[in-house]
Amino acid sequence: MAEARVADLVQQLSAGLLSRRRFIRRALGLGLSAPAIAALLAQAPSPASAAPRAGAASGARRFQADATTLVIADNLKDTWIWLDPAHFYEINSAAAMNVVLETLYALPDSTKPTEFVPLLAEGMPEVSADGLQATIKLRSGVTFHNSGNPMTADDVIFSWNRLKNVLDQGSFLAIDYWDAVEKVDDLTIKIVLKAPNVALVPILSSYPLSITDSAVTRENGGLDDESAAENDTAADWWNEGNSAGTGPFRLTAWDIEGEVVVERFAEYWGDAPALERIIWRNVTDPNTQLQLVETGEADIAYSLDPDAAVAVKEAGDLQVLTGPTLAHEYLALHTQEDPGGPVATKELRQAIGYAIDYQGIIDDLLKGAGIKPATIVPEPLLGSEAVREFGYTTDLARAQELFDGTGLGEVELTLTYGAGGQGEGGLALETLVPKLQADLQQVNGLTVALNPMDAAKRLEDFRNGKLQFTISGWSPDYPDVHTYAEPFGRTNTAAAKRVGYSNPEVDAALDAGIAETDPAKREQLYVDIQKRLIEDAPFLVLYQPIDQKAASKAVQGAATHSVAMIQLRGVSKTA
Repeated sequence: MAEARVADLVQQLSAGLLSRRRFIRRALGLGLSAPAIAALLAQAPSPASAAPRAGAASGARRFQADATTLVIADNLKDTWIWLDPAHFYEINSAAAMNVVLETLYALPDSTKPTEFVPLLAEGMPEVSADGLQATIKLRSGVTFHNSGNPMTADDVIFSWNRLKNVLDQGSFLAIDYWDAVEKVDDLTIKIVLKAPNVALVPILSSYPLSITDSAVTRENGGLDDESAAENDTAADWWNEGNSAGTGPFRLTAWDIEGEVVVERFAEYWGDAPALERIIWRNVTDPNTQLQLVETGEADIAYSLDPDAAVAVKEAGDLQVLTGPTLAHEYLALHTQEDPGGPVATKELRQAIGYAIDYQGIIDDLLKGAGIKPATIVPEPLLGSEAVREFGYTTDLARAQELFDGTGLGEVELTLTYGAGGQGEGGLALETLVPKLQADLQQVNGLTVALNPMDAAKRLEDFRNGKLQFTISGWSPDYPDVHTYAEPFGRTNTAAAKRVGYSNPEVDAALDAGIAETDPAKREQLYVDIQKRLIEDAPFLVLYQPIDQKAASKAVQGAATHSVAMIQLRGVSKTA
């Protein structure tokens, strides 16, 4: 792996994408000696004689001089699947969802995780005395992309019923919290809740609950009844580059092996964006993403390797967008015999939890750009700091004791990961996974085989509950403790379903937690949930990263965001 990195550096130098100074800095970071670096410099062909870099888009540099176009290099092919909100449940593409589609409420600044504002709603919900009904007035004068149709209560009801009945990953958002959504008048809806819900506004900010044009969606195969799971085909229409949202930009091109393009929506109801278009370009390798920003072919690199982040900050030629996240990278261990095998034994999962060198991952691999939360609820969400002392820490003696106590004898596990992928925080899985393998194999009797898979196939198999032991990332559906506790804790829901996890005590506490209006009592409920998840160990959180993205200094107003990943509303660019 080190040899491949060195070869990549030499290729970048030869292509003129790295200065000699930056080449030397990165080579030193890979542990090369001064004589070895000198030899490589002598052997490398000059940039003038090097062949053009494969895959460089002809004319791409023109965008750097265009103050109305923002170009973002991102791994579209492996991480983007849908922009249709009835199917959307990915991480990277949230940045596009945030500007093409809109929800009733939004969180403009994720460093202030409780400061929600009305977006397509006119104001905050009016909740009945018993907490079981929420009435929401909708903003008037909102029109949809392309059709010019006005947004009404009918569009809200259609969008949410379609999400519910398509039964894809995000459908729980329209199923679990209310029994019905009713039209009061053209610009008013009433939500009939299953139970009082103190997280209703955060939930209604989740992108799968975005509002789409009901008439246009129906015309293009969208359904909102129980036949939708089998017969709805509107996602195909979206993936042809069409748009039926209300955001400041409309989708005009969708090719996740090439480019996704959104363009300014002239009839947007709010403040007009400064940019005319945003282009996401498919660049799978984080180093190449950075190179494109360095050479002026892109404005923002979505992924930034921690080593590269240090170098970028030192060089000072670019800016680094940085901020706290609510994301984490975690191990998922299947709790059922098929396909879990030995990891269906709780004590083995606990042994794995004690065998991992968490601080080494943060200090050495992330270069300090992360923290270790105790469990699947990231800090500082409710109860996360109160359970710090109960989380797994490195204790090889305890790991060995637990492993021996299982009576399983010699154990071989298969750790599956997305080949060539990046974990949260831009950490290359090809760097992280061997570290985990070495940590776990310090437990006598435990062997870990690595299984790299096509990233999209791995995600599909994980979602279908087919993997014994895998590594994955998570970011919030909405910024509240429940959006972690529920998908990771509730029987037959999202992540818990993927590892066959079920605990009736957790299910009951989740029901109580979402309805509890007393802050102290609510926190205790989620502390109890987190302690139970630590004990059962279906998931082991490795780290919670600090977000870092390289950007041209021409980019103004962009910020990292714990849900949207990059907050692009209000972004401008100098030529």
